Amino acid sequence: MSETATAAPGARTPSRLRAVGPYLRRYLARNPVAVSAAVIVIAAAAATGSLWNDGGALVWGAGPLATFASGRWWTVLTALVVPDSAVDAAASVLLALTVLAYGERLLGARRTALLLAVTGLAGLLLGIGLHAVAWTVTDLRPVVAAEVPVLDPTTPIAGAVMAASAFATTLWRRRLRLVGFALLALFALYAGDADSWYRLTAAAIGLAVGAVLARGRERRSWHRSSTRESRTLLALLVAVVGSGPIVALVSGGGRGPLSLVVDAYTQYDDEVLAQCGTVAASVCDEQVALLMTRGAGPALLAITPLVLLLVAAWGLRQGRRAAWVVAVFVLVASAVLPLVSLADGRLRIDPWVDGSGAEYVLWAIASVVIPLVLAAALVIARARFSVRATPKAAKAVAVVLTGAFLACATTLFAVEAIGKRAFDREVSFFDLLSVTLRRFLPPAFTHPGGSTAFPHSGPALFAYQWIGVLFWIIVVASILWLYRRVQRPDAGDDGRYRDLLRRGSDTLGFLGTWSGNRHWYSEDGECAVAYRLSGDVALAVADPLAPAGRRPEALRGFTDYCVEHGWIPAFYSVHADTLRDLVDLGWRHVPVGVETVMDLPGLTFAGKAWQKVRQPLTRAEREGYTAVWSRWHELTVSQASQVVAIDEEWVADRALPEMGFTLGSLDELRDRDVRLLLAVGPDERIEAVTSWMPSWTDGEITGWTLDFMRRRTDGPNGMMEFLIAKAALQLQEEGATLLSLSGAPLADDPEEAVEGDPAPLRALLRWLAEVLEPAYGFASLFRFKGKFRPRYRPLALAYRDPLQLPGIGAAVGRAYLPDASRREMVALARTAWEGRR
Repeated sequence: MSETATAAPGARTPSRLRAVGPYLRRYLARNPVAVSAAVIVIAAAAATGSLWNDGGALVWGAGPLATFASGRWWTVLTALVVPDSAVDAAASVLLALTVLAYGERLLGARRTALLLAVTGLAGLLLGIGLHAVAWTVTDLRPVVAAEVPVLDPTTPIAGAVMAASAFATTLWRRRLRLVGFALLALFALYAGDADSWYRLTAAAIGLAVGAVLARGRERRSWHRSSTRESRTLLALLVAVVGSGPIVALVSGGGRGPLSLVVDAYTQYDDEVLAQCGTVAASVCDEQVALLMTRGAGPALLAITPLVLLLVAAWGLRQGRRAAWVVAVFVLVASAVLPLVSLADGRLRIDPWVDGSGAEYVLWAIASVVIPLVLAAALVIARARFSVRATPKAAKAVAVVLTGAFLACATTLFAVEAIGKRAFDREVSFFDLLSVTLRRFLPPAFTHPGGSTAFPHSGPALFAYQWIGVLFWIIVVASILWLYRRVQRPDAGDDGRYRDLLRRGSDTLGFLGTWSGNRHWYSEDGECAVAYRLSGDVALAVADPLAPAGRRPEALRGFTDYCVEHGWIPAFYSVHADTLRDLVDLGWRHVPVGVETVMDLPGLTFAGKAWQKVRQPLTRAEREGYTAVWSRWHELTVSQASQVVAIDEEWVADRALPEMGFTLGSLDELRDRDVRLLLAVGPDERIEAVTSWMPSWTDGEITGWTLDFMRRRTDGPNGMMEFLIAKAALQLQEEGATLLSLSGAPLADDPEEAVEGDPAPLRALLRWLAEVLEPAYGFASLFRFKGKFRPRYRPLALAYRDPLQLPGIGAAVGRAYLPDASRREMVALARTAWEGRR
């Protein structure tokens, strides 16, 4: 029996503790500046007493008065290392050990230390200067706080990290900048304290310095976001708009230029406050304090729109259409409300009077412009949020919300009717009805005419304050529940197509299971064609599924079905056997790609001809890399996160849109029939990932087709050769006979001469291939697959009428680039031109 088996259960703890030591030593060696910055902050906090006495170290703070008027010039240095409280110290240490440590690995220790000093000092001095100038402008005084000396060690951290972002990979560069500036702007624009503005100034300086330092590195002015990344970024913006007023409320109302929007989310009811002019001051103060301006209920009801925006942001990140509807509705309502207030006279603005003009301009930007612009952005990007709830779930939510509203409204009306004496005056049936309906909306969203009645004690007051909150809690819970009830493709239809696949399919047949495809079936259900409808063109994907001898029947049946619906049929990426049947039916064709196939029986990588494959395989195994088979649902959280990061980096590194149609993305990896093969290093880091789609013969899996290929841009070379070689050997042992490296879209077999191609479509496909080559490298990928000595199987596009070629060509382009905008099509042409030079 081994020592491990006989060891006591508690013996693992000392071994884990021993493993912490080497990790800490490695961390210290890699991040000396980040660790030093954290130590300095803690030491400065202890020396000045700010750890246990919030505000007690303000003498070390910087500002227009503290630094220049008082002559304490050294405060521009101490303000960058002394925190103003224990919370500030903890936040600074945490940021230093995480974000700054990442920046140090990008910049190096020396440059990080230098940039901490330079960007921190420059940001502080420029911030102080802008602060002083802003205070001299009369119109800005309402939104510029009186000076409180600033103590903020996160200011230099913000500057150094933004400078380091210039050296990050495309994906993380964009994430650092967008998330970083969104958070910095959130506090600056809503909370408005001087610390936030100085921090934002330092970050802007760091961004400029980083651009100068990274000059000469390959850069693109714009980087394409994947659907997932676009959802995340839009969700972040919605979350900022939703949480900004909350930040201002928590910070005492806020002094930032956009904090004026907070007025719309206070718990005060203007109609009740208007009665103070006709009621004795003592009575008014008591009732308003008790009924409207105190208590958690009115406060929660007031910020309901902000809570809905945060809930919507959570759903937008997941692509939920319900979240999109909620976000657009709340944003538009929040923007329209101030305009309604102006129209009905509740809001009166006399611009540029008594120095208040700038304040009203800022109010208009915060209250109207920002919500409308963000709502417009969501409308433009609505296709990104296509994940719908099931009809059953949507009906259930509608029933629950209707029932909840009726139950809450009835309860509130009944309690108020019973407690009439608790009201400040006699109330009629219509008064009670008006009060009932008003309590389901935030005060800013109600515009009644005249004064309103309200209870001032007892159960009527409790119901008045809390029934509306209860209803909105049910609404939020229902929305969150709806997010989890995602509408899937019709299980019966998908299962039917998969059953036919398992009966027997070619190497590309699995493409028909992808999202976006429809399925045609013969009357007896034995034949099937997967197709994608693009405009009025039905692009059939791969070969039809049909029993032996019935393929011509399936081709005719699908064609008749398309003609019946007014569609133009076309078969894309079909093999030679299907093409012969179509030619016999009078169809024409044009080559659109080449599939590379490896025959597995008897395959070995011995001999000089396999040297280009054998060397990367041997080197990777020698260096401790392993090929790990898995499926998406079997991945750990860490593994799935790494795969997503690798894919996002690949997408972000291209200025052109992500392609689809016959090219799989991350979404296709989640299919339970798809296998993943990961290249995992000795440190458990995933360096590359591939996905493999099955093909069947008589119910048995006999082949696998390569689809998804991604690797880290900073990873070792030869990872793809390693994975494909390992896949071939392992699948050979499992009994597979065929390994397809998939087709090279829009590529030609260089050994095959093409005669009689129709000039218009052929020219379009050649142009599209040339345009996409510099960005996606189809030709280089085709040459890469040649290392595996495959046999080539031509793929063709078959069509019936040459007059339909322009429409078919446009449909192929839309299928491959479904999300491409006009701007991106211009980028495609520019990329093609640059690729020729």
